[in-house]
Amino acid sequence: MAEKTVDMNPILQSALEYEFPPYSEETGWDKIVVNGDHSHLCPTYVKRTPPCQASCPAGEDIRGYHNLLRGVDKSDNKWEAAWRRITERNPFPAMMGRLCPAPCQEGCNRQFVDETIGINAVEHAIGDYGVENGLSFEKPTVSTGKKVAVVGGGPAGLSCAYQLRRRGHDVVLYEGRAKLGGMARYGIMGYRMPRRELDAEIQRIIDLGIEVKTNTKLGKDVTLDQLREQYDAVFLGIGGQNGRDLPIPGADLPSVSNAVEFLVGFEEKGKEGMQVPKRVTAVGDGDVAMDVVRLALRLGAEEVTLLSAVTREDMKCLDQELTDALQEGTKVEYAIGTVQVKENPKGGIIVECVRMEPKEKGEEGWDSPIPFFRYKPIAGTEFEVETDMLVSAIGQAIDREGVEEVVGDAPWMKVDRNYQVEGMEGVFGGGDCLSLTLLTTAIGHGRKAAERIDDYVSGRPFEKADYEDVIRFEKLKSDYFEITPQHTRSHVHLTEVKDNWDDLLTKLTPEETEAESSRCMSCGLCFECDQCMIFCPQETITKFKKNPIGTVMFTVYKGCVGCHICSLVCPTGYITMGMGEGL
Repeated sequence: MAEKTVDMNPILQSALEYEFPPYSEETGWDKIVVNGDHSHLCPTYVKRTPPCQASCPAGEDIRGYHNLLRGVDKSDNKWEAAWRRITERNPFPAMMGRLCPAPCQEGCNRQFVDETIGINAVEHAIGDYGVENGLSFEKPTVSTGKKVAVVGGGPAGLSCAYQLRRRGHDVVLYEGRAKLGGMARYGIMGYRMPRRELDAEIQRIIDLGIEVKTNTKLGKDVTLDQLREQYDAVFLGIGGQNGRDLPIPGADLPSVSNAVEFLVGFEEKGKEGMQVPKRVTAVGDGDVAMDVVRLALRLGAEEVTLLSAVTREDMKCLDQELTDALQEGTKVEYAIGTVQVKENPKGGIIVECVRMEPKEKGEEGWDSPIPFFRYKPIAGTEFEVETDMLVSAIGQAIDREGVEEVVGDAPWMKVDRNYQVEGMEGVFGGGDCLSLTLLTTAIGHGRKAAERIDDYVSGRPFEKADYEDVIRFEKLKSDYFEITPQHTRSHVHLTEVKDNWDDLLTKLTPEETEAESSRCMSCGLCFECDQCMIFCPQETITKFKKNPIGTVMFTVYKGCVGCHICSLVCPTGYITMGMGEGL
């Protein structure tokens, strides 16, 4: 793909017009120091996408807010500036700093020097700074006169509504439940996502001037056809609101429920209205299963067991979530299949189980991408688990009411590359209704859909995605960076779990946060290390005072001999020897 050069005017113009002393045949240019290995190519400054941003489903300018906190990009209040930089694309930094498993860190080039940057830890601190200081978004000053309906008040819908409102469109948000937040509220408990921060991040979106209609369910209180008639466009962010029941006999017994029913029931009723028995058993291996067992412990269950159909290595949950569940008192049984549920004459229920083992190569399903299908029961290992309550945490599905025409027979909603529902002009979708995924992915869907909705209601053709080259580690001058350990957050380990709803993740101090941001290698963008200026033998590189952010250095090309030294010493890979290409 073609490289994108930063607009250098008036920098380039100044460099080209710069006058050196007269040329002498005897001495050449007065400033020439070397005449050795050089070419006709001179430096250009090419801003490339860092791999952290390319790996972020929300597309955050991660490098940008690190540079703000470290003081490279000057601002009156670097913390507020960093918060505003994040929220250009993700209005939930306090949420994502806590909950996102940080796929951005998997792409971080710093991992090849020492340790990855603690990106979600920095985001956590910046997000909380925004809440603690009451930061708000600037309201739009101009109205486009266009009106968009957003169905679903979860991360995808709120993200979409936020981006649309910032562009001056009127937005009406429909939510089937009493409160906004979707599964970030109803599926994730307060000890992982404190309600003060969640409520604050939602409220400042609504404060932009978004009309909200809660307890308004699509297909019951309003139809999709009505919305299409009343609005210029519709966004469907309806999520995966239905829990999956166990596909075994006895799953319809009163003492058997699913994870969504269990978690939503607690959020709606509170701990006073949510009674749990002495023994609770859950089936599943993802983060939602961890939420179920950890909630059961906080509600007073004395014996909590998790039955995982796969081994520890194949479980979908985050390592930290399982560690916390075990430390809090959950008993975990691995590679266990559930066969049937039946009433226990002594009280409670009996779950008939069988032990499982991985299939051998060549057996049907042995190479399935779904771990569960790679296991088979071991004959003769049947056993029973006595419990009082069984909760299925094996997945979620779309609530199809009101969107039958959109979904059809498919398990998920389908959209095209512009997030528009195929065959339904003006109707867009995103989030968990497309497939169960990360919260940060849903936020990214909402933003991208809003950009395409903005095109649609404005009568413009859909813009094509603007992809930039991703800068890899090999392009960096990595030995410039000192070995420094990552500043890590700590988890609070509880001695008493019952009725403990405290936030269990301790954020970095401001000093630790800034120090962690300073470890960022600013891949693909200048961060004023001055290496090129220091090592240029012709002294033709200097700083330009009124240049755009990130365009710090400029070269006086009349004095450049193309020695390439500036490119070789640039730590961030920002300099490309491209001026004069094709001559």
